[in-house]
This record gives sequence, C-alpha cells and structure tokens, in this order.
Amino acid sequence: MSKHRVAAGAMAAVTLAAGLMVSGTAEAAAACTFYVSASGSDDNAATSPDRPWATLERARDHIRQHELNKDMRADLRVCLRGGRHTRTATFNLTEADSGSNGFKVIYQAYPGETPIIDGGKAVTGWKRVTDQPYLVADVPESAGYADYFRQLYVGGRRAQLAMGKGIAGSGFFDEASIPNPPANPERPTRSYDGVQFPAGSVPAYTNVRDIRLMHIAIGFKIDYFPVADISASGAHKRVRLAQPHFQARLNRDDGFSLDYDDTFYVLNAFEELDSPGEWYLNRATNKVYYYPRAGEDVNQAGAYVPTVETLVNVAGSSPSAKAGAIAFDGITFEHGNWLMPRDRFIGGTQAEAQYADDPFKDPNQDGYGGEVPGQIKLTNARDITFTDNTVRKMGSGGLQLLTGAEDVTVTGNLFHNLTAAGVIAGRWMDVHVNGAQRTKNVTISNNVVTDTGDDFFPATGISLMNTYNVAVTHNLVYDTAYSGFHQRKAEETSLLDGVDGIGRTTFSHNEVYNATSKQPWGVHDSGAVYSFGSWPGSEVSHNHVHHSTSTANYYSDNQSHQTRWDYNVGKGGRFDFSPRYRKPLSVYASHNYTDFADNWLSGAIYDGDGRPHVVTDGAWPAEARTIMKQAGLEPEYAALRRKVPGENLADHSTVSQRSAWDSGLGKLWDGVTETGEAGSDVNQSWVQFDLGADYERFAFTIQQDNCCTWMTTHWKVQRWSASQDAWIDIMPYQAINTTAPVVYRPSAKVATTNIRLYVRNSNQNGKVGVQEFSATGVRK
Repeated sequence: MSKHRVAAGAMAAVTLAAGLMVSGTAEAAAACTFYVSASGSDDNAATSPDRPWATLERARDHIRQHELNKDMRADLRVCLRGGRHTRTATFNLTEADSGSNGFKVIYQAYPGETPIIDGGKAVTGWKRVTDQPYLVADVPESAGYADYFRQLYVGGRRAQLAMGKGIAGSGFFDEASIPNPPANPERPTRSYDGVQFPAGSVPAYTNVRDIRLMHIAIGFKIDYFPVADISASGAHKRVRLAQPHFQARLNRDDGFSLDYDDTFYVLNAFEELDSPGEWYLNRATNKVYYYPRAGEDVNQAGAYVPTVETLVNVAGSSPSAKAGAIAFDGITFEHGNWLMPRDRFIGGTQAEAQYADDPFKDPNQDGYGGEVPGQIKLTNARDITFTDNTVRKMGSGGLQLLTGAEDVTVTGNLFHNLTAAGVIAGRWMDVHVNGAQRTKNVTISNNVVTDTGDDFFPATGISLMNTYNVAVTHNLVYDTAYSGFHQRKAEETSLLDGVDGIGRTTFSHNEVYNATSKQPWGVHDSGAVYSFGSWPGSEVSHNHVHHSTSTANYYSDNQSHQTRWDYNVGKGGRFDFSPRYRKPLSVYASHNYTDFADNWLSGAIYDGDGRPHVVTDGAWPAEARTIMKQAGLEPEYAALRRKVPGENLADHSTVSQRSAWDSGLGKLWDGVTETGEAGSDVNQSWVQFDLGADYERFAFTIQQDNCCTWMTTHWKVQRWSASQDAWIDIMPYQAINTTAPVVYRPSAKVATTNIRLYVRNSNQNGKVGVQEFSATGVRK
C-alpha cells in the first residue's frame, strides 16, 4: 500500500564504525588515574591501562571509600577504554562523588579510543519467516531485553516502525458499557472512548494492545495513543483508546486540536509490516520482526534495541547538597530507552513539554505536566562539564538539566539520531522554585544537534523551560522534527524578574537549518528559532537560519516581553513578531535580514535601522554576509560537522575545498530543495567532498536550478587517485536539460575517499547554479 514515511529518503549509505581506535601517546595515558574496560576485572588494581576495572561503579566506589576526591590537589581521571560498556542499570553519581578544591572527577575516553556507554542489547539469531520477506528474532525479558521499546537500530540506523497510511476518522464514539469519567464542574467536557473510521480503512489487526494511533492536527499537535480495542460497528471500525489519556487530551483548553476528521496513522501493526526498513514488536510473544533493506545482512550489520532508561544520573540529595565538579569527556552514549509510552499516550504537547495525565489538577492549569526525559540527567548539580561527547540513538532526549542544575558547560558535543532534543534545560514544573533550585548559569556552545524526532514529531534541537541565564552560542542545529531552538515558560503571562525568575537567554551566532523537517506530515506551525512567554533580558542575535520548512525562521510568540532580536539573517522564511505580545510592547529588533517579503511585524519595536531588510535576487549586503559567515561552529570545532553520519555522503559538512563557489548563498547538498540555492560568478565551478573513508558502489544525483539564467547545462564527478596523484573522471561531463533530479551510477566499480562535483553553464558567460547534489555509496 502507498504510505508516507517517518524517515524517508535514499537507502543507507554510511554508518560510522564505533569501537577501538589507535592508542594515544604514553604521555597522554599517564594523565589517567584509573582505568575501566569492558574486558577488565573489578579485582584489578586499575592503575595501569592493561589491568583495568570492569565497571564504572567499581571506580566510583573506590574513590568514595578511599576519599580520594576530598582535599584534591589535581583532577582525578577515570579513563574508559574503547569498546562497549554495556549497562543494565543507570550509573548514579551523588554529592559523595564530587570533586574538590577547584579540581574535578573526570570520566573520560582513554586517549585515542572510543568508549561507548551502551544502554541497549544486541538482537541476534534472526531467522527468515517462511514465505515472507521479513525476519524474526526473540527478545524475551528473561534474556535481559526490556518489556517495551520504541526503537530498533540496524547498522546504526533507526528503523521505521511498521505503519499504515494516513486515514481520517468519521466520528467519535462513546461505548455504553464503559462508565464516563466524572464531569469537570469548571468547564464542559466531551466524553468519548475513541475514534471510529470507515470499516474499509482499518484492516483486521491482530495483537491490538501493541498498536499505537498517531494523530496530527493544526500544524503542531501530535499524539501517540495506546489502543485498547478495535471492534466492528456496522459500516465502521471503532478504535478505543486508553483512558484517562484520551479523555484528557480530547478536552484540553483549546478545544479544537483533536477532532475525529484529523489525520491518524496506525503504528506497530503486524499487518503493516510491508516495506523494507520497517519493523514490528509483539510484546505478547516477545518477538521482533524486521523487513531488511535491499542487500542488507542484519546479522552482519548488527541490530540493537534500547533497554536501560537513564544511562547516567548525577543528582545531589538537595539544593544545599549538590553533586559538583564532575566532568564527562570524549564518551559515546547510546541506546537509552523510554518506558513511559508503554502505558500512556505521549503528545498533546509543544516541543518537549508533555501533556499531563490529568491536566485539570496541574498546578499551572495549562495542561502540561512534565518533559520528555533525557538520558544523561543532572539534578541538584553544580559545576558540571560535558565536552567532546557523542549522544546518539536514544529513545528519548540527550542531556537534561533538571531542578537545581547550575554552572553547567556543554561544549563540543554531537547529539544526533534522538527521539527528542539534544539538550533539554529546565523543568516545566519549576516555574515557582527559588534561586537555589532554578536551572541557571548554563553555557551550550559549539555543539552539533541533528536528526531529532523521527518517532516524536514535536522534537526540537535545544529546548529551554523556566531557565535563567542560559547562553546558547555557536551551535549547528539542523534536521529537527520541530523547532531548532525552542524556549517556553510555564506561566504565559507572569514576569518573574530577577535571579529567582526566568529569562536572560542569549541565543547568538548559531546556524539553524531544515527545522520543522516533518512539514510534509503537516507539522508546520512553529519557528526555527522560537520563544514563547515572558523571558526578560533575552537576546537573539547574529544567527543564520535557512531552509526552515516552517514559514517562520524567527518567531517571537505569545506574551513576549523585554527581549531583543538583532543582527539575524533568515533565508527562505519570515520574521514573525506576534501581536500577542505582553503590553506594553517591549520586544525590540534591528539589523535583521530576510529574503521573505511577507513578514509578521506588529509585535516589535524597530529601533536602530528599522524593520527587517528584505533582500531580493540573493543580493545579501556585506553585514548580512558577515553574520552568515560567523554563525555556527567556531573554527576549532568545525571538524564536528564531519563526524555526524548521514545518508548523503556529500553532506555540506564534508566540504574541504571549492573553486569560485559562492557559499554565502546556501548549501546545495543539505537535502533541502530551494531555487537559487548555490551558485558561482563564473560559468564553471567545482566543490570537493572528503568522505573520511573509502566508499564504493556510488550513485550521484543532481538537480539543477530553475531560476533566472542560473542554469546548469553539464555536470561531472571526479575522484582522487592516490596511485596516479591526480583527479580522474568517474563520469565525464554529462548534459542536463531538466529541472527534475538526474541520477548517474558509474558502470565500473570505483572506490575513493574524495570526490569533486563540477558544474558548467554553457548558455551564459558568468554564472551557474545548482539546486541539489547527493552521493550515496557503501563503505569498504
């Protein structure tokens, strides 16, 4: 059957290898105090790299018992050797594990190696189901698998949960045999048990209790409902949804964001397992099924499911007894689980704020009652640094700063392939906490956050709730399901000034693109950079936002108050300064640039140089070009771009050289189609991609620009030959006379680490433009 897909695109082309790397120098290794290895023994002394302990707990407890972190004279370093450190429970640190005297207890990678703190479990023993294209494997709890998980990773890629096509309901229904919930005395409520559909649109599903019903409406409300039962009723099928969640969601304050004729999708139904890359979990039989992609050997590629929820928890016992002076450096965290969706719905939300079980009892009276969790949690923690780590393949979010987290530095990390945001700071329920409990004084800089929300469409990149004094600078955020950056305060109309209050966010010098990547599904009502509520003293400046699939690149929304939006560039989207501001108007803006003519401008005061400058024909002035050039990762962190795996080997992060290419006009290889995306001032140009390893079995796809006279007439691809010390044509110049994508597959088997794309315009002496270029291949 024809379907939309959560994760659409070409076949997998790249998977980063995880595991041991070349050993570091003896001098660097000497900085380690203790050593931990998955192949070690807790009976070892662990003072040399070849006699390590086996567990992090052994290192933690040794430091505690011998009080090595008291009256410290130097940093104490626990070095993790490369390979998988498989977890079966959370690694907990408390105030007893803190550093002292200005020195830290550091959990770090052994020099030159890549340790992985792994909360998952490999799925092995796959067998072909007789006369079917899919495989099956056992995942019993008795063997250490979780009784519920929402992800399967094959070859490092998140597989797509089996999914039906989108259908619209024909009505709500109230099951007479099921008592209605108590009426709400303060407001009228709707009492229904589920949604009914035309009978022909709902197959005869088996294992109904494992099915989830996904709902999408009004551009930003997405829900995932557990299904209680499916029954026939005349010309209809009735899908009964678990309570009290459906009832609570149905009666949320807006009263219109859940209706029966919205679009619904059936998830995790065995009968929908019909396309390569899909999978299905049967909890009743403890079996997982997977439909492999063409040419994919699952046993060789490796398959994992998450098991442990919360991989690391750093928590002091109170605001006056904080865990502190602890660092994590160079570690990979992956395969964390999220168990809450097992028993209740998730959604009705905005970004990572979760709708409450009983919103009418929520103290904020707005329906929200918590957040999507992170896998590395900080509570009542001070002076924590999180640097050079990779957080990936998670069933929820990445790093979460909760109540009482302060003086936290998050720098130079990769967050990718996550269900929710890479960094979640602040608690929704902390709107009235005092200064000692506020999440505050946080620096989030030079991180890459990408690929969030394939199975949770409200996911953002960096998400703030009720925080104070947070600086978000020089980050690269892209391919997020919803907003790239999002901040929302729990009480929309309150101010709460001062250190015990909320605000003073600095969001500056960031590059954000392809936010709201789930727009094809109807997820569009957001901004790539979004602020909701009163955040006094906040500043949004010197950012470059481009290719957001939402209309708004920058969005100052409800009750915005005492903020500035200056020196920002938005390409392909507008500035939205909502008229729903807090009065008197105190939102200010100046020196902003956009190529979008229809901006929403009534909610700001335009001092300085006035309203956003509307640029036409790509004629960005010098000030705008400087903003674009300086936004994103600083030079010493630029290599992080290349460390994120992607299906398109020609991702812009791999670019190393170019000839006459005007990069200020955008990135032609980011997978986002837009007219006039990149070009040069001469009629022939090239750009070079360094792939980081040898690839073969290539396919190249180009789409030419359909704007003005910027038309590519010919293209070719070259490879670097080390043996010949020269660039060799993989394909000679080929003519292109269509605006549709054109694919070229080399006839010969070619392997290379470096490629160059050449484009030429023979019709005009002066300029050439390209819309998209992608390269796929298989790593040797």
